[in-house]
Formats: sequence, C-alpha cells, structure tokens
Amino acid sequence: MATSIASGDGDVQERNVEYILLAEFDIDQGAILKHQYPRPTGADDSHLAELMLPDGAHDRESDWTMFFLNQRAPDDDGRVPDDGPPLLHVLNLVRTKHDKEVRRGAIVKAMAVCTRHRFIHIYQAILMLALENYYRVPTVDTLAELYTSVNQMDLSCMPQLSRHETTILRFSDDQNMFEERFTQLEGGRRLADTLSRDAERLEALHNPALAELAASASEESAMTSRRGTAPDSGRARGSTRNKDRRFFDTEIVYSGVKLPIRVPMTVYPEEISDFSLIQLLTTFAGALQAPSSKTTHPHLESSGQYTHPIILLMNGLLTQKRVIFLGHGKPAGEVANYVLAAVALGSGGGGVLRGFANRAFPYTNLTNLDTLLSFSGYIAGVTNPAFEEHPEWWDLLCNINTGKITVSPALAVPSGSHAKSQADSLRRSLDSVSLSRNRSFSSREGKPDKWNNLDTEFIQDLMLAIERHYGEVAIRAKVENYVRRFMSLVPLYEFERSGSTLLGDPAHIAASDKPGIDGYSISPGDKESRNHDIAFYQSRIEGFIGTQAYHNAQSDYQSMQSSSFIRGIDIAHMVYCLRNSTNLDVNEVEAIYKRLDEQVVTDDQVTELLASLPQSQGGLQPLAYGFYHPSPSIRLYTVRLFEKIEGNQAGARYVRSTNFFHQCAFSNLRYAFSCS
Repeated sequence: MATSIASGDGDVQERNVEYILLAEFDIDQGAILKHQYPRPTGADDSHLAELMLPDGAHDRESDWTMFFLNQRAPDDDGRVPDDGPPLLHVLNLVRTKHDKEVRRGAIVKAMAVCTRHRFIHIYQAILMLALENYYRVPTVDTLAELYTSVNQMDLSCMPQLSRHETTILRFSDDQNMFEERFTQLEGGRRLADTLSRDAERLEALHNPALAELAASASEESAMTSRRGTAPDSGRARGSTRNKDRRFFDTEIVYSGVKLPIRVPMTVYPEEISDFSLIQLLTTFAGALQAPSSKTTHPHLESSGQYTHPIILLMNGLLTQKRVIFLGHGKPAGEVANYVLAAVALGSGGGGVLRGFANRAFPYTNLTNLDTLLSFSGYIAGVTNPAFEEHPEWWDLLCNINTGKITVSPALAVPSGSHAKSQADSLRRSLDSVSLSRNRSFSSREGKPDKWNNLDTEFIQDLMLAIERHYGEVAIRAKVENYVRRFMSLVPLYEFERSGSTLLGDPAHIAASDKPGIDGYSISPGDKESRNHDIAFYQSRIEGFIGTQAYHNAQSDYQSMQSSSFIRGIDIAHMVYCLRNSTNLDVNEVEAIYKRLDEQVVTDDQVTELLASLPQSQGGLQPLAYGFYHPSPSIRLYTVRLFEKIEGNQAGARYVRSTNFFHQCAFSNLRYAFSCS
C-alpha cells in the first residue's frame, strides 16, 4: 500500500516542515529508522529506512535522494480520491564517514525533512549542517533544533500569487513585476514591528526595572546612529532595491548561523525541487535506433519504429505507462532528478496536467516493489540493474547510462486500438527523422512536407533552443505549449466521436467551424491542420483518455470555468489567432477585438488576459497590431483595451516594455480619439 502519514494531534496549522527523519546503517540489523520527530509519520519504518539509505550509499561520501509520502494509488477507473492527507515531499541527505575504529570501517547516517513545499531544494544547506551536528551529537535534541529552526523561517511577507499572476511573473522580463505586492506586505510587517516596540515602551513606563533597561538601550542606539553604523539602516534603505521578485528572500537561523534562503515564486504545481529538463532531453535525444521486427505499440510509437525517443517517452507519460529510469552505478540523487524532469515533461512543463507527481517515485528499490506495482503508470528511478531483467515490471525503461529507451516486450497492444498502415507509419517516420535528428538547425533548406506534424516541429524547436543555450524556463515553456496544443485536440476528438466532452464547451466546439462566432475564428487552413493532428494523435488520445491526468484535467476545466474572471470566450484561442493567423478577414479581427473590449473590464480580468500574453513571447505584441489596422473601429477597440491594461499594476509594466513605436501609436491614437 502507498505510504501515508499520521493525522497528527489535530493541529491544522501548516508548518514549513512536518517531520524530521534520521536513519542509519547497523551492521547487524541493516538499515534502521532511528528517529522520527516530532512524532511518527505512520509509514513503515523499515520502508523509510531503505529509501533513506539508497543502494551503494557506502561507496560515496554523500548522496541526495527524494521520495514522497501520502501517495494514493488510482482505482480501476484511473481516479484518485481527493480526500486524505496532502502529498509530502521528502528531501534526504545520506553521508558516509570512514572510521577505521568501527566495524566495516564506516558510519552511514541519513537525515530527511518532510514538507508540503515543492521547492524542497531550499533545505539542502541546513540539512548538511544538521547532519554534521548529528554526527557530533547523536541525540534527538539535534533533530528538535533543526525542526524548530526550519519552522521559524518567516514566509509571512511572501505574496500568495494566483495562477495567472504566477504565469505572468514566470515569463516576465521585468524582475520587479508585482513589486507592489511585496512592498505592501513588507510595509505591513514594519508597521507591526513598530507597534510592537511601542507597546513594549509603554509597558516599560509602568515598570521601573524595564524603564531603566529601555533607557540604556535607547542611549546605545543613539550613539550607534551618530556613528552611522546602525545595523539595519543600510539594509532597510536597500531592502527593495535591485531585488529579483521571482524569488522571495528570507533566512533560517540554525545554531547561530544565518542561512540565506531564496524561495522561487514561479513554481508550477508539478514542478518539484531543482531539476534539469535540459539534461533529460539531451540524454535521451540520441541517435536513431535500429528498427525491430516486433509490432509497434500504437500508444507509444506514433511514428512507427522510428519514433523519436523523446516522443516515445512523452507518449508513455501521457498514456500512463510504467516508466523506469535506470542509472546503474549512478548517485541516487542524479537518478531522482531524471524522474522529476519526466514529471515536468509529461505535465507540460509542470503547469498543464496534474497527477504525475502522485505516481512518481524519484528513488525506489526492490523492497518497495509491491507498492510500485500497485500504481498503474508509475514513474520511478532505480539504480539496481535487476529491474532491467524483469520487463514484466515496466512498460518503458530509460537507461541513463546508455541513453536508450526500451519498450517492454511484455507490453500488450490494446485491443480495438486505432491502427495505421505500415507504409503510412514509415512515411511519417522518415520525415520525422530527416527533420528532428538534424543537429544543424540553422539551415533553412527544405520545408516540411504534408507528413509534418506537431512531433517534428516540437523536437526541432527543442533541439534548436538547447543548441542556442536557452534556459530552463524557456525550454519548459516550449514543452508547456506542446502539451497545451495536444490537450486542445482531446475535447475536439471526444466531441466528434460522442457529441459531448468535459474538457471544453460543446457550444464553442460546435461553433468552431463557423467563423466569427463568439470570437472563435477557425480558418479553413486551421481546420485542415486540426483534423490532420487529430488523426495523427488518435492512438495517443485514446490512450490518454481514462488516465489520472485525464480525470484531473476534467475537474480542473470545470473549476477553471467556475473561477475564471473572463467567461464566454476563449482568451488563449483569440490570442493564438491574432499571433499566428494570416488569413483572418476584417470581420473576424473586429469580432476578436470587440469581444476582448467587452469582456476585459476589471483588474482581475486584465490579469487573466496578461497571463495569455507572456512577455517572453512578445507580450502585448499581438494586440498592438490593432493600432495599425485600416479599420477605425479596430483601432478604437485596441486603444480602449490598452487603456484598461495600463490601469493594471502589472499591465502598466507590460505597456512600458512594448516597442517604442507601439507606445507612440497608442499615445497618438488615444489623443486623436479623445479629440474626436
């Protein structure tokens, strides 16, 4: 059964860290869980100890592992109950100290923190100090001191950003985006501190002993100020200057040592710890593997036997196959990072689909095999080569050492699945190979033929971006766009097959073939491309339907519809049309700008619109085209829309960051319309 934590003592206050765990290796008993602070987790002690002391830990001076508590296996329908304790993320440090005076010549201990925070990597520094302290003072008091320190980390001034605000900040070119939100909370904290000091002074006036102490402290403070060495004066003046608001700066005080902490503010729901998606992509985007004589699996090999390895992995993740990352002889922490990167890959950069983290096991071993096999579609990291010898345990095996992805020969082909002809599959495969495997992407020779598809464009775009040294955020954004595009096909496929879907508005889908209705403007070319993509991904879509991510997407869509500030129109689709469509007629363009002007009124609605216009992808550029349209009504709608955007705190920064000519056009048109 899946690991769960105890419900605790009824304290509902959320802490930074829920538990501190300490495990060690005993030469007679093996791996044992020595301490659990402040109370037992409710999980099996031996199971926790085995996860905290990974295979081969004694061969390394130190290693990091990660695992999760409270994972719930999906039922036969692929659903996971929403009730129960929250998912806890565990960061574990294991260290080996060689000592000739002890048996086996080494002492192996591991310490872990269990937290709800997905940014668990911020606790690495304090874990290193705490484990070193435990080697010197091996008592539960060392764990208690760590527990107190991490839970005293002050996050009260960290703004709670909405999903749209997180997206805006994540892709912003302005590191001071939402500066006002930070300064408001920081100002409130300073006011509270001032009131607290004033209250203490008032109390001192009525207590002679306290009055004498306060007078002494006041005299010392005055002398310090005259010398110009007030400890907090310079920090207060520069506290908000040159700060990158994509992070929240705080500190942890442990054993008298102040550890600076930078908490990332732009973490998506399925992004856990500090992993590298680029490393995953470059490891497995290797040379084309030789075709085998076996039958291709429709859910996995969308381009036949020549399917790109990254697409093979993506297909396996989206259709909830059992995926193993094997790193024989590799540190457990390195293997875990591949698993966390795979979670982000399948979920669309961490921000499109949910449910991948719940079935992820960043590090596991043979002692956890029963739990692993109880999860349909797990994503696990292992270092034991025994897993490779049992293909019945997995569907995809990703060998980190060789960069090869293997489809299990024991994986059955689903009955009644969509089958492509071998010639058709081979034709697509060869085109995909010729485009996506070419490492010299600067060449513009040749254009994709009619067999081009999203996979080819995606791989080509990814590899080119990696060659040009794009950062992690940019690469994850490309993965996010790819998965969003795929998810836009799923409701269309469902509606065409059954006439209903819970992933979209049936009325809008039915009207998508009629230009100009509710701002939806699908041109004939777009429709042809859409139908081609649906036909190409039919097997993947069929494999995706019924998975945990599919059911979560249904509930997320319903929640989004009820909580969305802009209703009745598809903002993302309108922005896509303005950015990419070249054959929209005047009536379609006017319909889009008119609907945007009518629907985007409040501050929250402007924020939701800006989330669909990330600055890293041009910001307001698609809307600014309206300034130069021949139609006076479209220019008027554009000016009115920009005025609303300018009245928003984040929107004002968007407007200031636009092209100088766009700003001049906005200013001139606003003046012209105000005079007319």
